[in-house]
Amino acid sequence: MGKEKKKRAAKVFCYYCETEFEDEKILVQHQEKKHFKCHVCNQKLSTASGMAIHVLQVHKEAISEVPNAIPGRESTEIEIFGMQGIPDDILAAHYGEQAISRTLRYFPPADYFFKVESVSVLLNTRIEKYESGSFEVGGYKWRLCLYPNGINKSEGKGHVSLYLEISDTENLPLGWELCGQDRRYTNDMHSSTYLDADSKASHFNVIKTRCGIAQFLSLDELKDPCNGYLMDDCCIFGAEVFVIKYSGKGECLSVIKILLMSNGMRLILHPRGKQKAKNKSLSLFLELASFETLHQRKLYAEFELLIKDQKSSAYIKPSHAHIWFSDSNDVWGFPNFISLSDLHDKPDDFLLNDTLIVQAKITLMIYSRNI
Repeated sequence: MGKEKKKRAAKVFCYYCETEFEDEKILVQHQEKKHFKCHVCNQKLSTASGMAIHVLQVHKEAISEVPNAIPGRESTEIEIFGMQGIPDDILAAHYGEQAISRTLRYFPPADYFFKVESVSVLLNTRIEKYESGSFEVGGYKWRLCLYPNGINKSEGKGHVSLYLEISDTENLPLGWELCGQDRRYTNDMHSSTYLDADSKASHFNVIKTRCGIAQFLSLDELKDPCNGYLMDDCCIFGAEVFVIKYSGKGECLSVIKILLMSNGMRLILHPRGKQKAKNKSLSLFLELASFETLHQRKLYAEFELLIKDQKSSAYIKPSHAHIWFSDSNDVWGFPNFISLSDLHDKPDDFLLNDTLIVQAKITLMIYSRNI
């Protein structure tokens, strides 16, 4: 039997100070009061970046650290609102879970990879961050950000930190935003496999331009010759990006009850019958007349077709049907709606002044249309 996964605790917690709360509403109030409050005018803001922008624009001061945050959590660059935006590795560490799915595969990353030489030298330099060249995926330009000794602001100390960042943002339209799924890799050159770190879908916008894994790979694992991540003092990293684009296509299903007749539908009467009922019965059909005009993909209808007894003013001879209409099936009805002999035997009941009255009563309509 597989090992049972540990269930996540019910309590939410503050990213900045690890304080736990019973619900997220109280957590948000705590963040506004303790971490997002302007130190000059005491105005409460919703996020750390919002607070930094407020202080800069209103009070002409630059701040880069969140007040009352524990070491490693002070950065205003990480967009946190309640529990939203907390990095996967931080969530996992708090709840005792595995942060990110890590698997091995034999084929290289599809979108970008870069090779780092003289890794031992790089780890002993003062280079905090390396930004790769840009690569294009899904109509956007991206780059990898490598922190050889980890990013301290997000508890990456003792690890290689790897982030995906959208670049060339100055050429994106005002208010841009997108959603993407990214995977980051490092190469085990012993077995010719790639360590696949699959993170959750991420939301990018003008404030949050990157996402990543602070604890992508521990330095101990990187340096261990048994793992094969280092060969001849070189290692290889890479990325795949899947941009989730909204196509603008969708569908709406509407339900309408009890109608006498609907726009876009009409009755078709064949006085001398149609098909096998020709010269035997009066045929009556309901037709979906404007399928294309309504932009409908299909339509379900439950209906009755009736004929009026003009002596009693009552509608009789109900014939019930239920059918899905579509562009290939736009007519449905009853070839043998009423026999011609019945009409001739009781002409005063159904014919008045040479007039016959029929009716369609639609009791239920469900239609699907593109949106």
